[in-house]
Amino acid sequence: MLRLLSIRNFAVVAALEVEFERGFTVLTGETGAGKSLLLDALSLLLGDRFEARQLRLGADRAEIAAEFDLADAPAANAWLIEHDLAEDGSLLLRRVLDAAPRPSGGCSTPMVALRRWRVKWRSPGGRGKTRSSKRNVACRTWRRSRPSATC
Repeated sequence: MLRLLSIRNFAVVAALEVEFERGFTVLTGETGAGKSLLLDALSLLLGDRFEARQLRLGADRAEIAAEFDLADAPAANAWLIEHDLAEDGSLLLRRVLDAAPRPSGGCSTPMVALRRWRVKWRSPGGRGKTRSSKRNVACRTWRRSRPSATC
């Protein structure tokens, strides 16, 4: 379960922290309220491809972080423990997104590990964007082997 989402310099957001209570299951609001922005930020945190145009105007980097409670997800928690990525039933993820590409040396958890963990969940997305993570990862893998292909 998502407990906390923190967003800095992403799209139109300068800084935002949202705490989610236990039992939270639906995100609703008026058109333009920012629902898709929250889901896009969460998708980026979980391994979606970043584009520099997603940075807030004038910012050099964005930061997205989240805390997950894994008490209700024993399979995901076991996978994370097995891969030395979690210990106590909670998971903290943070992703820094730079305008200029940089080596992945600053990433403490490789993106491939996040994508493998993400396969255990349904991928969040904005309206019309909900999709299976397995398809998403398979599609990216297929595109790498055929750069001109689309899924």
